[in-house]
Amino acid sequence: MGLLEVAKAVITGGGASVGRACVELFLEEGAQVAFFEIREERTREVVNSTGALGYTLDIADKKSVVAAMTDAAKKMGGITVLVNVASQGGLNRVHETPDDELDRMIDVNLKGNYYTTRAAIPYMLKAGKGSIVQFSTVGAFRPGYSEGSYCAAKAGQFTLSYLCAMEYSPVIRSNVIASGWIEDSPTSRFIQKVPEWIDPIMADHPMHRAMKSMELTKVCLFLASDMSSAINGATIVADGGQTRTQPNLNATLKKVLEAAKSRSTRQSADRGSAG
Repeated sequence: MGLLEVAKAVITGGGASVGRACVELFLEEGAQVAFFEIREERTREVVNSTGALGYTLDIADKKSVVAAMTDAAKKMGGITVLVNVASQGGLNRVHETPDDELDRMIDVNLKGNYYTTRAAIPYMLKAGKGSIVQFSTVGAFRPGYSEGSYCAAKAGQFTLSYLCAMEYSPVIRSNVIASGWIEDSPTSRFIQKVPEWIDPIMADHPMHRAMKSMELTKVCLFLASDMSSAINGATIVADGGQTRTQPNLNATLKKVLEAAKSRSTRQSADRGSAG
């Protein structure tokens, strides 16, 4: 019998990386699974390969979240687990962060996670049982250079989780995973293309590597299942020890930011020449 044999789970960001790994592992462990994904092609691919319920939506869209959560609950016969993986990243120093980027960081990483959590709670209360897992980042309490808007918004997941643990216990447990570098996340894939960026970071890292999606998914499974019945209102740091020693991280992020600015400038110049 699987660890989630009677669970009815909703996973956001289920089309790639940790979110997709959660969809696959939770199904293996016996759960009914619905997932939210912003890209239609990813939704189709995961639905076709796993048989999970898939919904293409932006979690920053409140009406879409409510509609999808309602439909998922109807088709699965309720909701007992929510794993919030979906996120949006950005790089800019605080005074250079444009309003549209700041708004997007807050809309997805804070408000979007609030919308999904708020929509799932009534179904958990009705079921008499629930587990909420907020997938955040170690950057929320140890931010990296130029990650201000992203890390500030992700920090809100900690407060949201702690409030849910306080307000809905003992029926619902709520916990946070603070992840470090993830091998197949968009940011990691981008930085890993340039050895002079990634090598110093991994040299600092106690494990000399980024975390794999499945490693983090197993932490999600633990928190979603009854194996973690004594854990509530907690934060599990799953970074392989990254936050203990990371002096080269900020130096690399400065280089990445400069490269991104340079590329943006070249693209603007090319558009000007083409006009």
